[in-house]
Amino acid sequence: MRTTVDHFTTAEEVALDQARGLARTIADTLTAMHPSAAYLVMHHDEDDILWLHSIRDAAGGIVCDFEGPLGSATLADTELRQAWGELDPHRPMNLLHLARRMEGVGGCFDILPESAYNEDDAGDDGLLCLLLCDQAEPEMWDWGGDAILRPYSAPRPNGRT
Repeated sequence: MRTTVDHFTTAEEVALDQARGLARTIADTLTAMHPSAAYLVMHHDEDDILWLHSIRDAAGGIVCDFEGPLGSATLADTELRQAWGELDPHRPMNLLHLARRMEGVGGCFDILPESAYNEDDAGDDGLLCLLLCDQAEPEMWDWGGDAILRPYSAPRPNGRT
């Protein structure tokens, strides 16, 4: 089967737009499970494979380290629960799978700001993040261009780049 370049380009744009919407679903889900959550932190390993790192609050405190389920309580928001379809939003592997797929369609995650690093991050250069609430701010406001997956962010301070 052949396709046109225009159809392919349109499909890429649609996929990226859907990834932005999924980023919002993930952000709303994680903040419903962890109300203080501000950043979903991820990193690439030496083979450039994306991995989950932690969920942090706005000051960089670890809210969840992915050692177990993402939350113990049932997700009360039925619309959010339905958005996950058959996937369980409490399972970190489901979240990881979706994050990799969003990146796979061309989405870019933000760089974790220095203000959200903590003493356990020594040597962790290049942590990525998904901003989960309007108190979270990116390290670089103009990072990622149109491909950025940024469902929320704090207001941009004047003069900040």
